[in-house]
Amino acid sequence: MHFGPDGSPKEVHGTCFFVKSDAGLYGVTNRHNLDLAFKDQKYVGYKLEHFKIAGFADNDHYYEGAPTEPIRFVFPINQFEDVAVFDLTNKQMHYRRKRKQGEDINVTLGAPSVFAIDASMLAHTDDLKRMSAGAPIFMPSYSLLYDRSSERPVMRGGIVSSDPDSDYLTDGQEPARRVLYQAQSAEGASGAPVFALMDTEGVLLGINAGQLLLPSTLPSGFSYCFKAACIWECVEKLRCQDLSDRAVGD
Repeated sequence: MHFGPDGSPKEVHGTCFFVKSDAGLYGVTNRHNLDLAFKDQKYVGYKLEHFKIAGFADNDHYYEGAPTEPIRFVFPINQFEDVAVFDLTNKQMHYRRKRKQGEDINVTLGAPSVFAIDASMLAHTDDLKRMSAGAPIFMPSYSLLYDRSSERPVMRGGIVSSDPDSDYLTDGQEPARRVLYQAQSAEGASGAPVFALMDTEGVLLGINAGQLLLPSTLPSGFSYCFKAACIWECVEKLRCQDLSDRAVGD
């Protein structure tokens, strides 16, 4: 939830996912989900007051979780890369679980298990050189069209459209590490992971950031992501900050 200078609230719905690197656990989403003014200047002055992470977990249950202590956010050095990573390593979370109809009220399951993408799956420069346009992509998300009967995400598929080794750029965009693909993004899918199939293995290509519109404002059928290198840069920044804090504490 965001609040403006006059106290007016603004709620935003997006998608996030988790990346695990060694013992660290990191949340990943678009910066514009956390910083409203990043994409729309009419929200200058709005501040993020609190957030929750909700979704399907443990095969059969829907959870909502909210941190009970301060969370550190970082962004890529390139200010035009719409990526945010936050450190959830050993952070205390308050969870709520949606009970099923007829479920025994005395049943307690505790905190949910977290599915995290291992950092080794993040696409590296060599992966992008080997990958070509036409490679299949898959994008799970909690867009506004997610399955509300069981609170599960939905999957969109498509193909890589630009050369993954290039940093895609079109009119109205600033230089950044992007890949274009043919798969329609939708409201709420901002921050979704984009997986690409390369040979016989899958890699995390990047993080979905939105769709491209035609001059008529009609959807073009193309969307784009910021490359996984942006995520890795932020993870490394958080790890360095953590080491620095420990050194000061010692």
